[in-house]
Amino acid sequence: MAKMEEIVKQADLLGYRGEKREEYLKQRFKLLAERQEEKEEAERQAREKKEEDERQERKEKEEAERQAREKKEEADRKERLELEKMKLDAEMKLLQAKIEAGIIKNESDGSSARSSDAGAKHPRLTIFQDGRDDLDIWLTRFERFAESNGWSREKWSLSLCALLTGCSLDCYGRLSAEQAKDYDKVKEVLMKRYDLREDGYRRKFHTCKPAEDESPDMFIARIVTYLDRWIELSKTDKSYEN
Repeated sequence: MAKMEEIVKQADLLGYRGEKREEYLKQRFKLLAERQEEKEEAERQAREKKEEDERQERKEKEEAERQAREKKEEADRKERLELEKMKLDAEMKLLQAKIEAGIIKNESDGSSARSSDAGAKHPRLTIFQDGRDDLDIWLTRFERFAESNGWSREKWSLSLCALLTGCSLDCYGRLSAEQAKDYDKVKEVLMKRYDLREDGYRRKFHTCKPAEDESPDMFIARIVTYLDRWIELSKTDKSYEN
């Protein structure tokens, strides 16, 4: 308002009258309005930039906090897994030491009474070796051994974990306490880890070759096993047409 009054005073001082005065005031008022709009636009842009900077700052802060939180959670998870793995390794070594010392004996020869809790004892079976043993064959042997000795299925997982090493033990260690008690769940996780699923058996069937110390009969039996497992996991009926 003050600037408009100043413009009117300037018109009076210049001695403008009539149309000339009106034209002068019109141009000066128009220029004043344009400058005011430019000022308001600059203020609006400055305000929006400030708000955008604040949003970006908050976003970066939240992202940094999220990454820090995830990093901490990942570190805590790795620490828990490492502790569980160390615990399992220690239990396995203790059981192995007891076996070697004769504290725990296998009762599969029938010389002593069998117990429904025999599965709680360390089975006299070879430890699974990553990269050397075939997990499917090894698990089949383990299950047949457990069944022939009348072990309670609820105890299978405990005996199994004592025979795992490397990646197989790591898979077991990643399970929750409840899952680790379920032999079928443990087996499912191990089978997935070692690609013993439908596609895995299909590839094995198409690419397998006789081993150096494998007889023709043994090789044929292995191929048949791969085919049977492929058919079973693909849920295909065992008919000629299928």
